[in-house]
Amino acid sequence: MTKRQTITLLAIIPLMVVVLFGSRIGYVWADDTTAQELQEQIAAKKAKISDVNSKLDTLRKRISGASKMVASLENDVALLENEAAIAELDITATETEIEQQNLEMRVLEADISLKTADIARQRAMLSDMLFTLNQREDHGLVATFFGAENFHEAFNGVAQLEDVNRGLKQTVDATQAVQADLEADKADHEIKIASLNDLASELATKVAKLASQQQAKEVLMAQTENNQAGYITLMSELRQEQQSVASQIAALQNSVEEKLKQNDQSGEGSSDISWPLRGIITALFHDTSYPFRNLFEHPGLDIAVPVGTSVAAAAPGYVAWAKTGSQYGNYVMIIHTNGMATLYAHLMRMDVKADQFVSRGDQIGLSGGRPGMQGAGLSTGPHLHFEVRKGGIPVNPMSYLSQ
Repeated sequence: MTKRQTITLLAIIPLMVVVLFGSRIGYVWADDTTAQELQEQIAAKKAKISDVNSKLDTLRKRISGASKMVASLENDVALLENEAAIAELDITATETEIEQQNLEMRVLEADISLKTADIARQRAMLSDMLFTLNQREDHGLVATFFGAENFHEAFNGVAQLEDVNRGLKQTVDATQAVQADLEADKADHEIKIASLNDLASELATKVAKLASQQQAKEVLMAQTENNQAGYITLMSELRQEQQSVASQIAALQNSVEEKLKQNDQSGEGSSDISWPLRGIITALFHDTSYPFRNLFEHPGLDIAVPVGTSVAAAAPGYVAWAKTGSQYGNYVMIIHTNGMATLYAHLMRMDVKADQFVSRGDQIGLSGGRPGMQGAGLSTGPHLHFEVRKGGIPVNPMSYLSQ
């Protein structure tokens, strides 16, 4: 190995270190955005989220105070206005978080791209270095030592080869470190993609909930004829309807269950409750943000779906009734075994009648719920209201629904 070849190799090693660790400095994206500008945008998004969350805390405290006041039309209207404001801010916070995540994804993807290119360049350089070393048969330590003209040249050649080998090892180690960083970045990338998907789903739910909150005020004003007397009358009607439903189910349960056991030849039973349809859940059981919670506790799930969506029986059973009420609009009640019953409300059309046997998955009607539509009842938008009852009393459907 000549002195010139050795010097060339020693010069390549620090160059490779610069390629590895210095290539990110001043990186510019395709749209002329620098890394620093991206970090500044990310910081701005985080500051905006913090500001929105501060406003949300203020509104929630205001709502908490209003919820303790005596139920009245005026208080409920104020409550609904604040709930709508919270929903809007919540959407802004989620949209901003999505924007922040996308910016962070750009930084991460650029880093992955740079590290991949760095590794490729390093491997090419390593290959060139090894090829140069192997071109000569006399590149080993022994050949270098004994092939020298004097001891000074011999020891100098050996030292240079050791430097080259040490440089090669350092470069290989550095390449492995970058490879490990690259794998970690790719794992982070997958996590961020999953997080973005979750945020997108969360945003869709919040948008649907906002539409419901915005409509609630108009529905309440219309149902009460915009006066306190109408509010008191509505509250009385809704509570009577709830009590009537509970007592009628209790009266029918035993006789219907006996018929159901005789008819259930498959022995399927009804402990397992299936989803009647799939959509976006906008209100949970006893939801603390339900717009009409001062009138009554929300006794089921609200599932937002387009008007006319097919609604299926959640388990085999007998139809107790298919009728129209003030709260539920058009609604169907089905009694199952083990003291269970399910209720489907705000239907635009009912396809079953009392005393009819239905199997799991049979269509019992079409969803409705658009305010002003026949059979909508007390509804703020297109959706299905779904209840599960045990012994006539509403229970949390999520505890019984099969996944």
